[in-house]
Amino acid sequence: MKALDSTISASKARSNFYEILDEVSKKLKRFVITRRGSAQAVVMHPEEVDAWEETMEIMANKKLVRDILRGEKDRREGKVISEKELLKELGISQKDLK
Repeated sequence: MKALDSTISASKARSNFYEILDEVSKKLKRFVITRRGSAQAVVMHPEEVDAWEETMEIMANKKLVRDILRGEKDRREGKVISEKELLKELGISQKDLK
């Protein structure tokens, strides 16, 4: 069978519903379902939805975004230490982590 386009009409989606489910679950593909040429819904894997929701939660938290940006700046400027150095500084041994 010919591969489905990622944007398809509702009638084509109805005719190919099980193929759409297979592609979404096995290939992590997304489909935009249209009606009368207008997008009405998106079919995507639940894990992808979870990832998007988590990203939106993070982006909505101004303090967390500021902290992430500050961490990225520190990383670019070389203001980082290795995990080994951090554990030594905190007085934690590798066996304490197990």
